[in-house]
Amino acid sequence: MAFRPTNNLIEGILDNTTPGIVRGWVDFFRQGKEPLHCTLELDGDFHDEVRGRILHFWNEHPSDSGCDGSLGRIEPEYIESMRLVQKGNVGDVTINHHGTVYIEWYSESNGRVVLNIDQTQVEILGDEVDLATLPPRKSHPDAFGIYLREMGIAIRKSSKNPDAIVLGLGNSGLYPGDDAERN
Repeated sequence: MAFRPTNNLIEGILDNTTPGIVRGWVDFFRQGKEPLHCTLELDGDFHDEVRGRILHFWNEHPSDSGCDGSLGRIEPEYIESMRLVQKGNVGDVTINHHGTVYIEWYSESNGRVVLNIDQTQVEILGDEVDLATLPPRKSHPDAFGIYLREMGIAIRKSSKNPDAIVLGLGNSGLYPGDDAERN
């Protein structure tokens, strides 16, 4: 599960010019209200093709996700649960082979947040970086596993079912639940 506010996206900038740190802001559309302005303070780096650069991205047709049925259901005020300050870890920030830019972070307050943006609505700013001059990429390869483990704990607590299991399927196969927490 992920928080996916791509429909609400108006514009944003993420800066990875300092190794190991991503800072920036993102504005999200809210029907009948001022845009929601979020700042990001993340630990980690973009993937190599954009590492050390600044991403400027936008959505030419923002909508209030859920209010228009875009989530397959009517869910007004979907974006209202987005916290104004997003602190946490960078996930995958990369240009994929489908012509989209994938931006993912793991927020302390909102969990996994994902934006999929058409490459035509993204500018890569700054000079290309010689990766050999940078320290090794700071990544959090276990971020999804940790997120999934926390989801398993939360589901068992909220459902009061000690046998509830959460499994995720990724490129590396299945991510198991949090068996260590079972008693």
